Amino acid sequence: MIDERFSEAAFSQLGLDTDASRRLADLLRDEIQRELHTAIDARLRELVDRINSMGHRLKLEYAPIPGEISYRHDWKDETGYQCRLRVAVDTVVSTGYAHLIDPVETNDQIPS
Repeated sequence: MIDERFSEAAFSQLGLDTDASRRLADLLRDEIQRELHTAIDARLRELVDRINSMGHRLKLEYAPIPGEISYRHDWKDETGYQCRLRVAVDTVVSTGYAHLIDPVETNDQIPS
């Protein structure tokens, strides 16, 4: 859940480009990924249902995890593995707290 743990004050207290602020930024990234995953998973299921109503037989390739959802219309038969259609969504969330500044820059050059 995205809450006050990720406020500007919380980040400021940890300092610019510190290990602690990096860990908090990573935690924020993970929380954003989880929230996005919930929304994307629900919408993608609706889209897959619509695609399947047109004759495909997409099914989950593996249990969805935040950042990775994959469906395949596939099967195995006497000739081997067959795959007709694949639909997948991969999401990447990036975060940082002044982790992209040049180390020689000073704090007064960073806009507030």
